Amino acid sequence: MRGAWADLSVPNAAKLVLFACATGAAAGLASVFLCVCVDGAFGLWQRMPWLVWLLPVAGALEVLLYRALKLPAGSSTESVVELIQKNRSVPRTLAPGILAATCLSVGCGASVGKEAGALQMGASLGSIIARPFRLQQVRLSRTEGMDGYASALGMAACFSALFFAPLGSCAFAMELSRFKGHIARHLPTVLLACFVAFGVASAFGIGDVITKVEVPVLTLPMVGQCILIGACAAVAGGAFSGALRIVRRATLRACRQRMVWAAVGGLVFACLMAVFSWQGFAGTGGGQLNAALTGAFAPEDFAVKALLTLVCLGCWIKGGQIMPALCIGGLLGAATSLMTGGSVPFAAAVGAMAFFAAFARCPLAAFLMGCEIFGFALAPHLALGVAFASLRRPSANGGPSGRSA
Repeated sequence: MRGAWADLSVPNAAKLVLFACATGAAAGLASVFLCVCVDGAFGLWQRMPWLVWLLPVAGALEVLLYRALKLPAGSSTESVVELIQKNRSVPRTLAPGILAATCLSVGCGASVGKEAGALQMGASLGSIIARPFRLQQVRLSRTEGMDGYASALGMAACFSALFFAPLGSCAFAMELSRFKGHIARHLPTVLLACFVAFGVASAFGIGDVITKVEVPVLTLPMVGQCILIGACAAVAGGAFSGALRIVRRATLRACRQRMVWAAVGGLVFACLMAVFSWQGFAGTGGGQLNAALTGAFAPEDFAVKALLTLVCLGCWIKGGQIMPALCIGGLLGAATSLMTGGSVPFAAAVGAMAFFAAFARCPLAAFLMGCEIFGFALAPHLALGVAFASLRRPSANGGPSGRSA
């Protein structure tokens, strides 16, 4: 990487730096806008919870919206990652499409997150901003394409702004792209964009703010607790990602019309909420995670959140997987404290990141994000939990439902 950068002229290196700064700033503003819109949509549902009965309509409208924007109905973070790996540009209409679709989902109470919006909007912005910079003229090698790099940089930057975690977000983009050479060689500018986006979002103070926890001393019993949390996360994370793949494949085998399944999933979700009074499990799960991080939870909460998220995402309702996964992991970690008698907030923090590592198959990102969110004093505990959570055998496709997010 140093040799490749050494061959760049000063103007070309400056162009890459300016591109990273411009994309980072745009991604930071996009993340803030995404949070304002999605949080506003969820606030509307909180005032009018009967909107959950419109989720079948919202799911169908999302498919129609994608058709109008000439986007494949199955467009997802996984498909965006595939474009990045193949060095292809991301559609410009993806940013408004995923933003509107996520607002529709969350506005009706669906158990989905903002992260797909952040990742896909960032990738689309990176592709758009790269055009006037003519990055093909400043590539580090004659054989590499720059479309994948531009999208990966935008994706990492927007995710960094959402979670206020530049190091973990940079690692996440690298792990999602499986450290493809054309992206890894540009690590300095990807990291720069992440810090710029982080700075923009921090100035507004708008993003997925996660509650801090008190970090206990790493004693031998605490080591055992971290290992237990990691092992539980490995089993649960693998089961959840496997179930999501199975449900999605089964739906498409039965009927290829995603509009039908979005409507069916929305109806099933609404019925579950009404019959079991599970309104507290609606939305991204950020509120529930923060509650668990203060010690408020019930032992079965993680299973309920997992079921509702599986119904929504398995039936192709648009939205992200990561905050629901963090919520499930946090609730699971809190539940393990009933067996160990340890601190509930601490167990929830380690559980959230361990489950994310197991589900997304991105252990480095999970570790770094955990350190940035909860503080680097938690690093030894997170290292144990994430390491044991990552011991499960990788799926055939390398991640949840094909890949993460």
